[in-house]
Amino acid sequence: MQLLVFAHKTTPRAKYIFHHILFNMMGIPITFTNEEDYFERFTGPKIAYCSNSFNNSINITPHGLLSEENVLNQSVTMGTWQNLPIFFETDAAKDIPFDLFATSFYLVSRYEEYLPFEADKHNRFCHEHSLAFQNNFLKIPLVDLWVKEFSAILSSKFSEIKIEKRTFIYTPTIDIDNAFAYKNKGVVHTLLAAAKALFLGKISEFYERVLVHLNLKNDPYNTYTYLFKILANRKQTIWFVLGGNKSQYDRNIPLQHKAMKKLITKISESYTIGVHPSYQSYGNSVQIQKEIEEIKKYGNQVITKSRQHFLRLTLPQTYQHLANLGITEDYTMGYSRAIGFRASTCTPFKFYDLECEKELTLAIVPFQVMDRALLAGEKLDAKTAIAETLRIAQIVKDVGGHFVTIWHNESLSNANEWKGWSNVLEKIINGI
Repeated sequence: MQLLVFAHKTTPRAKYIFHHILFNMMGIPITFTNEEDYFERFTGPKIAYCSNSFNNSINITPHGLLSEENVLNQSVTMGTWQNLPIFFETDAAKDIPFDLFATSFYLVSRYEEYLPFEADKHNRFCHEHSLAFQNNFLKIPLVDLWVKEFSAILSSKFSEIKIEKRTFIYTPTIDIDNAFAYKNKGVVHTLLAAAKALFLGKISEFYERVLVHLNLKNDPYNTYTYLFKILANRKQTIWFVLGGNKSQYDRNIPLQHKAMKKLITKISESYTIGVHPSYQSYGNSVQIQKEIEEIKKYGNQVITKSRQHFLRLTLPQTYQHLANLGITEDYTMGYSRAIGFRASTCTPFKFYDLECEKELTLAIVPFQVMDRALLAGEKLDAKTAIAETLRIAQIVKDVGGHFVTIWHNESLSNANEWKGWSNVLEKIINGI
């Protein structure tokens, strides 16, 4: 059964967010009309998105954001509805006292990231600047919670409407930024690194390097056998592989190295591989294309998934480049120093380009938890990190959302800062 939406003006923004919420999230087909007489006569489920109120309809007064065609500073005053934070309140007498669709659009489109902000040294938008962090809703999927409440209102008003039950999905993802700690780095690099460790008095590191190169000890970052074991029943796992030229922030061995080719081939036998565009490729679609082709060559897969190295993301340019290169899913949407919901949702969504005012073919799959954010951002110990991750996972389960974690091969090494963390991912996987 279709739901009818009345609006005086149906803009690309309105079409996008109504379709996302009502069809993608709730499974309800929709049509729009601007004819009042037709809308009043319609006997099925309907929403009036206008200043007027209609009988036998869900009534919502528009805020105005969906009718605009540019990016402006928006006045945001927080309120409460159904014990949830809200903003863009419009009419307390209506069925929904705030513009659910405009607020959802503001958060999902990452509208605030188009406005001027103080970037960090990697040119990233930091969680401290976000509306969600500043108003204490970063750690809840606010859009999904609004939709859950909205679903209850729709069902109560229109008993005949069928709302699709959502299914919880968990996708572990692994980033290979540095495939090996000591091995396969080349003779010159190996000798210089060993000499540096000795010069700095890092005797234990020096001996570890020697033992690894004599094959008397496993390379600490070579945690792949263990990863394959704990992910054996998680075939939906995606592995993002860093390519590109070596630089300060791109430290992986070349993809052409026989050890790297062997590793990529092994992973591709059971799992999907995605590109992890290098730090230096930022804003350079030609370089990203080269890295995609290199991974495709050794992984023998069409590369359609991506995550930016260091989570470097500029909107909308980064997503424009990826869409033009044939990437269909991106997994960058999250923060490097905080866990939670950067777009305030745990539902994948097509990216809406506010510069061009159109929906791209690129789907954004937000992640909620990253190992380094737990350790260095949230400053949690291993035990607390497990508990907090499972708590976030349960929140996502409660709304039937998509839970995504990021782990790195080195964080299972039990080396240096990762001591005591070797089995954290396994316990999370087993607990979900």
